Amino acid sequence: MSKGKFTSKEFLSRLRTCPQLAYDFSTEQVLGEVKRFLEFVGYRIEDPAAYVEFVVKPDFCATRKESNTTHRIAGLVRRDMKEAGGGVTSLDKVKTGLGEEVDYVVALPPVNERYLIDFMCEDNYKFLRKIEEERYMIWLCNPDEKSIWSAFGAPRDKLINEYFKFKGGGLEMLFNMPFRRESKEIQREVLGE
Repeated sequence: MSKGKFTSKEFLSRLRTCPQLAYDFSTEQVLGEVKRFLEFVGYRIEDPAAYVEFVVKPDFCATRKESNTTHRIAGLVRRDMKEAGGGVTSLDKVKTGLGEEVDYVVALPPVNERYLIDFMCEDNYKFLRKIEEERYMIWLCNPDEKSIWSAFGAPRDKLINEYFKFKGGGLEMLFNMPFRRESKEIQREVLGE
């Protein structure tokens, strides 16, 4: 127990020492959980082999019909934050083949939030901007708990939101705070960098 006031600098320095992955799941386990989740919500899983002509094939693609609307979702599974950037970039190639009306996801095993935040802050928020502009999502999947959290982004199909682990949204709220522009200065001050 801390004897003094617990500072932001102490908190962030402790987060930095955490392992990147909160759980060690294979990409196959994460993919299995994504498919289970989508089927549970009412989606029909499509065979990614059908997209032979694509430069990058999605790891999963699914469809749900609702009255006059068809919802489609496609995505890639990546092992950790080191592979997440390539996943976001590869979604552009998948999107070229499937079009604008599909929701796109990079699915990861549960990662320490600090690494996810650092990833979004890299290169002057390059990936955060990309995800926001393209309406991509980052999902954290825990096969043991049979749960998925949309850490960034939201699908057009509002039904899926009812099934996420945390229904109140993702981490993008941290980036929409008034001090976002000054975040580099605040980060340097807090971390003593």
